[in-house]
Amino acid sequence: MSGDRRPIGVFDSGIGGLTVVRALMERLPLESIVYFGDTARVPYGVKSVATIEHFTAQIVDFLLRQEVKMLIVACNTMAAVAAKVVVARAGGIPVIDVIEAGARAAVAIAAGGRIGVIGTPTTINSNAYARRIHALDASARVYSQACPLFVPLVEEGWLDHEVTRLTAQEYLRPVLAEDVGSLVLGCTHYPLLKPLLRDVAGEKLKLIDSAVTTAELAAASLQQAGLAVTGGEGPENATYRYIVTDVPLRFQTIGERFLGRSLGRIERVDW
Repeated sequence: MSGDRRPIGVFDSGIGGLTVVRALMERLPLESIVYFGDTARVPYGVKSVATIEHFTAQIVDFLLRQEVKMLIVACNTMAAVAAKVVVARAGGIPVIDVIEAGARAAVAIAAGGRIGVIGTPTTINSNAYARRIHALDASARVYSQACPLFVPLVEEGWLDHEVTRLTAQEYLRPVLAEDVGSLVLGCTHYPLLKPLLRDVAGEKLKLIDSAVTTAELAAASLQQAGLAVTGGEGPENATYRYIVTDVPLRFQTIGERFLGRSLGRIERVDW
């Protein structure tokens, strides 16, 4: 096995970014990962831009001390508000964020088409997805919808509950009325709702999972930069660390649902 064995640094305001870690594990099984979730200070969406930038800078500096070779912003709020902070502090290592990955995938699938975006109120109000999609394809039409109830429903584990289904029908109705061809899942909690959303939206609508698209973009970026781990028959040498700022009572249970496997040991840091 050869290549750059340093880990990929993935960070989020809380737990949702574990869906990105899961996608990375599946797409890049030879790569080691350090995940950082700022669970003591979540949610970020209600905080000021200055505060989010300050917290993001702290996390980036911490991960750089772990000698990561790439930074992945797995939080839509951070990506919408503080992406420039991450790049400025990264010291030249590749930086990827979920909004960039989701926007690129949407444009690749639906060039010049009608694209739906669902996300938290903070992400939707930031207009970050629409701006990035229009920067990539000025002819695209973007229809956005905030879905504030999805995060608590996912964390409750109600992934196929009738309440969640009815909520999805209400949220998606105005977007589907615009005859969109693709739907960007603009929150890292939403991949867990894919089967339900597919049922509600129908098979014709292409769901763009920003966790999967982020993993694809990371793979391409590592190859391009010559940083990918190569060779070897399996992922035995890959290591995974999970670092949080607080360990809430349900973190292990919810985290393992997001990750699709055991979290093992969780490290905690105090600022």
